Amino acid sequence: MRIVFFGTSEFGVPLLKLLIAGPHELAAVVTQPNRPRGRGRRLEPGPIWSAAEAAGLRLLAPPDPNNTRFVAELSQLRPDLGVLTAYGRILGPALLKLPARGFINLHPSLLPAYRGAAPIQRALMAGCTTTGVTVIRMTEEVDAGDILNQEPVTVGPDETAGELSLRLANVGARLVTKTIGELLEGTAQARPQTQCCATHAPKVTDSERYLQWKRPASELHNLVRALSPKPCACTFFRSRRVLVLRSGLAQGTTTAQPGTILLDRPGLEVATGFGILSLLEVRPEAGKTQAGASFRNGLRPVPGERFESRDVECK
Repeated sequence: MRIVFFGTSEFGVPLLKLLIAGPHELAAVVTQPNRPRGRGRRLEPGPIWSAAEAAGLRLLAPPDPNNTRFVAELSQLRPDLGVLTAYGRILGPALLKLPARGFINLHPSLLPAYRGAAPIQRALMAGCTTTGVTVIRMTEEVDAGDILNQEPVTVGPDETAGELSLRLANVGARLVTKTIGELLEGTAQARPQTQCCATHAPKVTDSERYLQWKRPASELHNLVRALSPKPCACTFFRSRRVLVLRSGLAQGTTTAQPGTILLDRPGLEVATGFGILSLLEVRPEAGKTQAGASFRNGLRPVPGERFESRDVECK
């Protein structure tokens, strides 16, 4: 089977590697163009670009995949199947109809739950203890196609988005290869999604990244792990931004005002609207990532000093 693979982010790398090692022909890998990265804003290749280039595959990076010239170029490859995951662009009808067997998509949620751009982050923010991966037939309606395969995955109580994404990527890669085999054998069984149960997972906005200390510690912990390793939850101390990469729920209670650093407790523990949040790993503005205890020791907060909740953007 001749396959064209569409992907951009790290999430798609395990699947691409399995396809490279598998029995099918990869006619081309389609990814988004290189973008400025890092402090120098230099153009650097994305993870899929790098993996495809290392494997010597035909690499295509159209600014607009729905452009008629690109669709015509791809049609010359005569693909049997399109496989897409975490590509970052919506495919139009002409492109979706191009492969003889259409497109399948690997999505990191148990559809119809969490359709959209940020399913892993939204599941963690909601405190889900179970999520999973789904392989669907692609249609013009985003993430709404018939389900071909699903596999649930248990979520750890302190697992971050980065850690969960890696696990889901590996589970999903195996599920896609299984699905391709079923399509070839004619044993694949598609079932429509239950539309009334659909939930949405829009991209996380900057304003959602603030740690509002009046909220319960459990909600703040879920926000921290949902946004780690990037873009990171954030707060402010002495008017300077602090990114929070890892947290934990501390034992005990306190009557201190939300946001107060609890100096009678070890590490960097903070009062919230309900419970205590331990900041285990932080990155001060223009500084390096460090343990919460090191941050406390370096800045030496005074009794009653608090982290601030601000209505400003966390850049």
